[in-house]
Amino acid sequence: LTWLKDHPQAYDLGECEFHLAFQADDFEEAHKKHKEMGCICFENEAMGIYFIEDPDGYWLEILP
Repeated sequence: LTWLKDHPQAYDLGECEFHLAFQADDFEEAHKKHKEMGCICFENEAMGIYFIEDPDGYWLEILP
């Protein structure tokens, strides 16, 4: 992830070849909050995980 203070144009996400995951202390509460925020972009119920999308388009995996 990169942040350049004086970078005026949108970042090029390239091929989005990275993976960042967070383990939630309270998975059900995190899922509820993210659903309310409207930021869940993909769910895999069989695996019990979901992804949220940040404002720059990066997907972040949420684990139980």
